[in-house]
Amino acid sequence: MSGSRSRKLRDQLQKSLQKERFAEALVHYGTLERIEPLEARWPHRKGDLLKRLGRLDEAIEAYEQAVDLYAHQGFVARAAAMAKVVMGLDASRADVLERVRPEEARRLHRSSRGAVVTAHEDDIGVEDVTHTKRISEDALPLVADRSEGDVLRFTQPPAALHIDLDITEAEVAERPPVGDIHHRPSPEQLAQLPSMPLFAEVPQALLARLVRESPLIDLEPGAKLIERGSPADALFTLVEGSVELIRPQAADTIVLSEGDVVGISCLLNRVSYEGDVVARTPVRALCISKSLLDQLVLDYPALGDLLIEVLGRRLVATLVRTSAMFSSFDTKARSEVAAMFVVRRADMGTAILEAGKRADGLFIPMIGKLTALRPDGEEVGSLKLGRALGQHSMLTGTPSPLTVRADSDVLLLRLSARRFGELVAEHPDMVAHLEELARRPTQPTFSLIPEPRRKTGA
Repeated sequence: MSGSRSRKLRDQLQKSLQKERFAEALVHYGTLERIEPLEARWPHRKGDLLKRLGRLDEAIEAYEQAVDLYAHQGFVARAAAMAKVVMGLDASRADVLERVRPEEARRLHRSSRGAVVTAHEDDIGVEDVTHTKRISEDALPLVADRSEGDVLRFTQPPAALHIDLDITEAEVAERPPVGDIHHRPSPEQLAQLPSMPLFAEVPQALLARLVRESPLIDLEPGAKLIERGSPADALFTLVEGSVELIRPQAADTIVLSEGDVVGISCLLNRVSYEGDVVARTPVRALCISKSLLDQLVLDYPALGDLLIEVLGRRLVATLVRTSAMFSSFDTKARSEVAAMFVVRRADMGTAILEAGKRADGLFIPMIGKLTALRPDGEEVGSLKLGRALGQHSMLTGTPSPLTVRADSDVLLLRLSARRFGELVAEHPDMVAHLEELARRPTQPTFSLIPEPRRKTGA
């Protein structure tokens, strides 16, 4: 009975809004709130209407109710956005940030993973967490096995454990465009996406500062959130709506929606955005500046590990969704590929690829400095972070024409040749596709190394 009544009221509400009978619409919102007291969209949209009508005190009251309901259900990013709206209406209301409680979001996030990275210096006990991990401390170093002749292989201590990224199918799946508040991912789906730990796995004081110092951005369809070539100086968490990432050399655009992070390259050093990000629907996003993130990492060092994990998960998810190597895979197979990547560490001076030797894996450097050198030792240039290295050598069985050297300590993602071989064995239909790619080594998304930065001067 209540379901049919609710549907009827929604229809009446829509008609009232279309005919601009706002007093009538407010009555319908009030009735819907009583019928569905746990549904946050009613006080949320009621607040929007009251704000439009200039009834700001009432709007703030409605938004506060939405903050509580969103947080209680695990929609912590939406709760944070509502808090920002309240503070925009009344700058003295910073106290509303205390209502953005991440406990339910944290429980959902941790229940979806066997191990987590957290920005809590001391893990707070949650029964469904197997263990926590510290990426920067636990990642194994790359140590070359000099007993191999024509292959650059890396050894692993016998008792050592890999640091994997626990990437879920939700992260590598194609995103449907989502633009309306009626259509949103469930809290369980959001718990698997990369924006969740930024809100769920941080101390309350850090979360409050993150929200307080990050502006909320609203865009109409067609507006640019990010412009290609501009300095990568901010990370955006999508709270509502959908965007598409358009890159010059990519055949297809990537759709990202609520729960995704955009502008992940800002976590790398001195880079520019490599594509345009355009709103497909009305979009709301929280803009977190790189300077703020840098300062927060100084104040909360454990946040650095969390950001590294978010970066790594997005790099791998983007690779398996866009690379020609995996273009024929379905979501389940892409998830299997993503799960094969592990985090490794290369000390300064380590050769990740070596001229004249076959690569023993596919690598995606995340943090640090790398230089490409010719066989005679001449430097070609510095390499961009976030790009895959070594895949052509693995596919063709040919040696690398260049050496790639770590010129600082480097943190990178690795898919070993052994695991790559297992992948090919499990997916025999992939072999013909790989052979086709091997005949086209100059394809931009399939290059041996990223385009080096040209040296200036004579």
